[in-house]
Amino acid sequence: MTHTLAQIHFVRGRINHRLRFGKTASVTKLDKYRSVATFSLGTIFGYIRWRANEYGTQDWRVYVLKAQTAGYISEVAGITPAVKILVSVQGNLAVKRCLNALDTLEIEAGGSLEAVPDSYWPRFSNALLLRKAPRSLTVDGASHAR
Repeated sequence: MTHTLAQIHFVRGRINHRLRFGKTASVTKLDKYRSVATFSLGTIFGYIRWRANEYGTQDWRVYVLKAQTAGYISEVAGITPAVKILVSVQGNLAVKRCLNALDTLEIEAGGSLEAVPDSYWPRFSNALLLRKAPRSLTVDGASHAR
């Protein structure tokens, strides 16, 4: 397979599986609730999975993924085939911290998280795990952006 597929699914108050960022090769609408986004190999994208029931939020996850089919790859629900996981966050408070950090990083990266290099994401993920603000894209005056 030369592309990675991401399921987009929205049912108000129940399911919201969506893209946070990433340049899609195409998006195919399946019905009024579901679509499939296609990414070319090497594309970095953000994917959010949220699910609730009558008792409230049951699952909330944010991923930053890289579309690749070789090397160290993992399965992620809603993504076909397996992908490289650059960032994986779950839980209400952790996801809120992550989304705020992504907003800040997006501003710093000039509005395009796709331009953030692979090498930055482990640092970003570690900062979130330690409940610290992720480091700037620039360190000692050298830019890590492409």
